[in-house]
Amino acid sequence: MITYYAEPGTPEYDALVLLDMLAPEPSANRSEPTGGSSEATARGASSSPS
Repeated sequence: MITYYAEPGTPEYDALVLLDMLAPEPSANRSEPTGGSSEATARGASSSPS
């Protein structure tokens, strides 16, 4: 495993954030407890529009 660290506010940090945004989401095929997806809740799928 390789870990990169950059100070916030630097061009390197901005690049790491953009690379992280490109990373694939965890597979939805993992077994989850019944009652809904925590991933959908984290994304705000269950929140009402304001």
